[in-house]
Amino acid sequence: MAGRDDPIFLIGFMGAGKSVVGAVLARRLGWEFVDLDRLVTEREKRSIAEIFARDGEQGFRQAELRALDFLQGRRRLVIACGGGTYAQPQGRARIDGMGRAVWIDLPLTAAIERCAPGPERPLLRDRAQVESLYRARLPAYRGAPYRIEAVHVTPEEVAGRIMMLLGAAGSG
Repeated sequence: MAGRDDPIFLIGFMGAGKSVVGAVLARRLGWEFVDLDRLVTEREKRSIAEIFARDGEQGFRQAELRALDFLQGRRRLVIACGGGTYAQPQGRARIDGMGRAVWIDLPLTAAIERCAPGPERPLLRDRAQVESLYRARLPAYRGAPYRIEAVHVTPEEVAGRIMMLLGAAGSG
């Protein structure tokens, strides 16, 4: 059973609001916030687009695993994961072994509306491809121990629901 100060990993599809909710949640808990994609780019000294261009998705996933390993043993963290992190068996195993995964569940149509294609979203090309990717990742998301619906609510409300779900008490 995860401890009360074990990391909280926010998982879900791109556009679910993991980074925005994560920053709010960390502030309310008085914990550190980590955006996993940002940590990957800092540690690799390359943008996500550069990693994908040179090493492909598999290379990016390996960089993601190294970033998760870097966080191993740390407490009082809220970590916003990339959309595919928990969908990869090794990423899921690391997350489940380190802390608590909370799926921010947003319907695909809402996620698509929030996302703009660009170099920082190399897997977002066309609607059919995005729908296929979503369907492929959904079973992994559904396997998360915690789930919060994030439709028609603010990031602050999602953070509050996560705190209630996990029985977390903020520092302020």
